[in-house]
Formats: sequence, structure tokens, C-alpha cells
Amino acid sequence: MITLKLLGGVKKAIGKNSIVIDKSQSTLKEIFKELKNKSKDARIIDEKNLMISVNGVDSSVIGGKDAIIKTGDIITIVTIIHGG
Repeated sequence: MITLKLLGGVKKAIGKNSIVIDKSQSTLKEIFKELKNKSKDARIIDEKNLMISVNGVDSSVIGGKDAIIKTGDIITIVTIIHGG
């Protein structure tokens, strides 16, 4: 199982603090498809406006959307706030 910790706008869009995905392996790309399907507002689940860490490591360091996520991994997803 893969655990997703949801913070900020993502938490609000999904309506939960966390989600457990019952897969032994996945990619971040596949996980985002599932999140968009569960979201009340899929626009919030936009990878360009999210900070994603896998076991505390920025996902861009380990392959970005193509990173392989395995059982026991904890994915933390935080909405990035933009100002201007």
C-alpha cells in the first residue's frame, strides 16, 4: 500500500487528510490520475502547482512524474501558493 498525505488545497479538493492506494507499485503520473478522479475540483490537482515529496525527498530528484512508487512509500502533496 502507498500512503498519500494531503495538505492545503489538495486536502480540500479530496476532502481527506490522507489516502491509501492499494497497489504494490505505481508511478506519480498514475497516482495523479487517481487523485483527479477522486477530486471535487480536478483543477486543483495540477502538478505545476504542487510540491510532491516521496519519503521526504523532492519528487523531481527521483524521476518526477515517472518516479516509481512502491509499497510503504509515503507521498506528501502540498499546494504551492503563488503571489503577484
